[in-house]
Amino acid sequence: MVSVLSWILIFVAAVLLSINNFSSMLCGVILTNFWLVLDCVDGNIARVKKIKTFMGDFYDAIAGYGPFSFTTIALGMAAYHTSLIVPTEYKYCLILIGGAGAVANIYMRLIHQKYLNCFFAGKKIIGELDDITLQDTEDKKSFAYIREQIDKNFGVSGLFMPWLFIALFTKTFDIMLMCYSLYYVLSFLAICVIYCLRASSFEKEAQGKILLNTRK
Repeated sequence: MVSVLSWILIFVAAVLLSINNFSSMLCGVILTNFWLVLDCVDGNIARVKKIKTFMGDFYDAIAGYGPFSFTTIALGMAAYHTSLIVPTEYKYCLILIGGAGAVANIYMRLIHQKYLNCFFAGKKIIGELDDITLQDTEDKKSFAYIREQIDKNFGVSGLFMPWLFIALFTKTFDIMLMCYSLYYVLSFLAICVIYCLRASSFEKEAQGKILLNTRK
């Protein structure tokens, strides 16, 4: 229920942030920061009550994707209303940038999840499900680990939240938008290349093992 509440909260916060009114934007920024509190609360409740759920991560992910979609689009709207550096006739581009950043971020995460689904299914078919480890996220040289560390400091649980307040009072939502959208798009491109290469490599390895088992 906390996860569902936080999902509703981040949606309302994004709507308020999109309205061309300082008070509404301020409420949107405050609620977005409060979302982060709720995002931490659900896990703590489960640990304190010693409750282990099978679908808790599903609900947590639904709420967690809110800032990557709703808030990024709202950031584009806020930038459109407040930008002082983009000429009026080109301000609509800020909305497009917000949309592109949101799509790139969500699409990147969908690619990651789909790769894992196919990877697990492939491992199960060739009988190597027990060999799956978390090496990808634990390897400090891997792209996934590096991006995870950047997200912790630069993402919604790091610099993003205080930067919202700074952007609001300095009318620099446009700069914040461009920085995050660029980061999301570059991460999306990197994810596409890396996972396509991994998928191709895994496919060749899996097909080779299936062929070997068939001959046996």
